[in-house]
Amino acid sequence: MRLARPLGAMLALLIGPMLLAQAGGWTGQRSFAEELGSTLGISALGVLAIVLILPTRLRVFAGLGADATVRLHRHLVGVLLALIVGHVAIAVGLQPARYSLLRFFGQPWRAQAAVASVVCLLALIGVSVWRRRIRMPYAPWRALHGGLAAACLILAAVHTYGWHRYLGLGAGLLGLGLLTALPLGALATLRLRPPRSTYVLDRVVAEAGDSTSLVLRSQDGLAHAFEPGQFAWLRLSDEGTRFAEHPFSYTSSSEDRSRISFTIRAYEGFSARVGGLPVGTRFQVDGPHGGFRFRARAKGVLLLAYGIGIGITPSMSILRTAADRADPRAFVLFYANRRLEDVTFAAELEELRERLDLRIVHVLSQPPAHWAGERGRITTDVLQRHAPDDLSRWDFFLCGAPAPVDAGVTALSEIGIPPEQVHAERFVEV
Repeated sequence: MRLARPLGAMLALLIGPMLLAQAGGWTGQRSFAEELGSTLGISALGVLAIVLILPTRLRVFAGLGADATVRLHRHLVGVLLALIVGHVAIAVGLQPARYSLLRFFGQPWRAQAAVASVVCLLALIGVSVWRRRIRMPYAPWRALHGGLAAACLILAAVHTYGWHRYLGLGAGLLGLGLLTALPLGALATLRLRPPRSTYVLDRVVAEAGDSTSLVLRSQDGLAHAFEPGQFAWLRLSDEGTRFAEHPFSYTSSSEDRSRISFTIRAYEGFSARVGGLPVGTRFQVDGPHGGFRFRARAKGVLLLAYGIGIGITPSMSILRTAADRADPRAFVLFYANRRLEDVTFAAELEELRERLDLRIVHVLSQPPAHWAGERGRITTDVLQRHAPDDLSRWDFFLCGAPAPVDAGVTALSEIGIPPEQVHAERFVEV
């Protein structure tokens, strides 16, 4: 049921313009190849609209979950490129008389718009892939990313309108307007709407693994509600742009409405600064986001946390909330780290054993000589050694970098866990 709304919205963006194009009233005669080329072009415009809308945090797509939304956003770019290549190959490649349209200068404006749209798309992909290599700061990259995406859509719409065929006449023109206005409106709403909540930094806590916990209190005295496993976007109030916000998982218990907390591993930029922020620093918090929910009928919860800081943070919120709720269900945490000193929240996890039916399995890839626990990675064998025999009514939550999370999903499938019981959060930059 959670997927019905987002899937319905995407189908509407893909099929709706086709129906409106059919009702547009154009009555010309064309060959099958030309009709196929136009169909691919209209499909590309619909996919481009979906690509732009997915990261804008519209509630209609909340059921997908953050991880699936980001991965779908990226995968659809490949689909978009394939549709564009097919459209160009048929519309231009099969007609030598049109080769000159690719020269840009001196060509009709509708052809120039098409070339410029493709250039913007390729620039967007290139900047995203090579951002770290060219050392582009995060906030400018996000601004450029959004700007290029909007330019790509607008130029594609101009190109489509210029042909005055399916999406340039009558009802088809309405379809073109919707495909353009909806994504641009969603982008504008994301960037221009006022922040949801203002919080003040109450405590800064140094954690193991080069991480820092920020404890925030609401400016009006009551923190917003969230579910364990969700995340929020944080931005310093003195930042002049909405592009300087960053997503982090809640680590606090959702039962404590007086404070919220986030634990952040120091990498670069904002994350490297948080340990030195003074108490009283003001934050804009946009949350909660994320579609993860435990099933009420789940018999137990198995958590796989990968890495320093980022992998364990949502699991800590889940366990802290369960402890505050006196949840009687069984919990099993597989916690993978490189070294023993990298284990964030080690002492508190031991305390949570006393409050919950909690089993903790530490897995170290570079353990000390005296280590008697699991070594290497969380594999199928490790799961089989420590997980309960009957997992038929359990829920499963994985969090960390993409590669280990993918390996964990594979390992769960190998021990017979159906995918609908598994929720994975892969940390990627969005």
